[in-house]
Amino acid sequence: MFRRIAFLATLLCGMAFAAPRQAAAPTPAPATPQQPVLIILYSRFYDHSHQHTTDERIQRLLPLISRLHEKYPQFGISALLQFSGTVSQVLDEENSGLHLVDRIKDFEKRGLVDVGYTGEEEPSYLYRPKPNLLAADTPEARWAAKAEAAERFLTDYKNPVTGLPVAGLSGGAKRTLEVFGNLTFLSGLTTTVGGDSPTAYEARKLSPTAMLSGIPGRDPRRGIEGQVFSAANFSKFLSPDPEDSPEVFWQDNTVRISDMSLSDLQPHSTDEDLESLKKVFAKLDRSHVRVMKLEVAAYKRYLTRRADGSVVADPMEWLYYHPDDPVMPLTLKAMVTQGDVEAGYKKDEATLNWLLEQFLPANPGSRFISVSELAKMTAPADAEVDAAQLSELAANLEQHFVKMPMSVPNYGRAGSRFFTLAESFELFAQALAAESKAGSIPKTVGIAPMYGPYTLPNDMGASTGSISVSEVIKTASEIAPKLANTAWKPVPDNAVPAILQVGSLHLNAGQFLRLMEQAYSDPSPERTLHVNGIALASQAAFMYPKNTPMIDQSSGWTVKPAPLRLAAAPSVATGAQ
Repeated sequence: MFRRIAFLATLLCGMAFAAPRQAAAPTPAPATPQQPVLIILYSRFYDHSHQHTTDERIQRLLPLISRLHEKYPQFGISALLQFSGTVSQVLDEENSGLHLVDRIKDFEKRGLVDVGYTGEEEPSYLYRPKPNLLAADTPEARWAAKAEAAERFLTDYKNPVTGLPVAGLSGGAKRTLEVFGNLTFLSGLTTTVGGDSPTAYEARKLSPTAMLSGIPGRDPRRGIEGQVFSAANFSKFLSPDPEDSPEVFWQDNTVRISDMSLSDLQPHSTDEDLESLKKVFAKLDRSHVRVMKLEVAAYKRYLTRRADGSVVADPMEWLYYHPDDPVMPLTLKAMVTQGDVEAGYKKDEATLNWLLEQFLPANPGSRFISVSELAKMTAPADAEVDAAQLSELAANLEQHFVKMPMSVPNYGRAGSRFFTLAESFELFAQALAAESKAGSIPKTVGIAPMYGPYTLPNDMGASTGSISVSEVIKTASEIAPKLANTAWKPVPDNAVPAILQVGSLHLNAGQFLRLMEQAYSDPSPERTLHVNGIALASQAAFMYPKNTPMIDQSSGWTVKPAPLRLAAAPSVATGAQ
């Protein structure tokens, strides 16, 4: 008995000593690699009533960028300079003396500057062209009215005080393009948020390769409830993979760059306290590549501001609301002293030096990036889609419809390649039309620019019904030629039809998209397909921050991620040679 007790005691002691070895902490899972932070420096020039501030800012910013690029060539520092049409005109008139336009063009050739347009403060708030929607009784008329107003805003010369148009002269983005010869980025094209497809269409006509602004920063005057929540969720939808930036996405055949995205990123400026900016960079979610716009040499440093950063007296507001007496009274004390201005320029240097000397070296892959470089990273990889990719796209879309049969997906996917709903619609229409003509599925289908429906009606189509594949192919063959017409027209042909009559069924574009991808997967003519009601608006369309009605959110059919191919940009060390 004693021997049994001694044996058990020995066994228990052995287990006790062994327990710590068995319960050793498990090997921790590998940490998620931190993706790089890409920084776009930008500065906007729009106050033509205080042109000396524009001249001084350019004269001080250009040498700073050049000096820092020469000292730290590996980090590719550059700046996006955005000009209003009115400021562009003044700079052009001054060029024979100050040669600032010549210097900017020289810096652009050296890869140190991109030129863009800023329309936020273009003359004037009171007389900005607005679409006449009261007479727009059809979707086509609604598009045309919006496009006509956008075209006038982008191209008309406006009186610099009253904002009234002057016939025969060019202004706005068109004048900026004439003065500088190239535009890489356009912002401030609308006073509203969301549903700007006709404006984007007109912008592409003027400058086909320019990027556009995405989600703007918060502005209480816009009245968008829950903008931070909406922006964060939309940005998550459009960045499923680590190489997809929450700030960069495709919409209306154009790459967009947002000022705000996830809840950790709002618009920032080098005018801010450096310690505060350090905390912003430290808290960034680095599971995805981040593209951060950072304002430098900000105009507001010349203006008297309250503790919360708001401007006490805005010169542009005074000018536009007092056209009979546009000179600001000195009693308003709108402008700060030169000492305060100098403090702002010191902050520029302190912030940029911290980024170049500490943050960027400590974060491999992070650097400054120009808009031109970003365009190379997001450029479409291939103009054609092969049959294998189309089959994968069809399966991807069908997988969504099986899970959520009454809503369209945000976009389609084939491997690492993404397709907007509008692109998917056109691809399957062309493929089925070719199959009808040749008797077999084509090996490849060309991908073309596509817009969503002119409007997004609240029409879920037939709630039930059946239709043959042959009827689907017939309808696809009928609409394919118009969809393929990408020639510019006031109202584009290459837009998805919102409503279609397919055989005896009244269907919307979402329903017909599903029928086409099903028909492509198995084009047996006698096969019967079934339909159910489908809402035309995707989750992304609902979530995008907006102060415009849902009927105008057809741009939701044109969104997709913009994967950043980091190796596609030229070496930053040689970019300015």
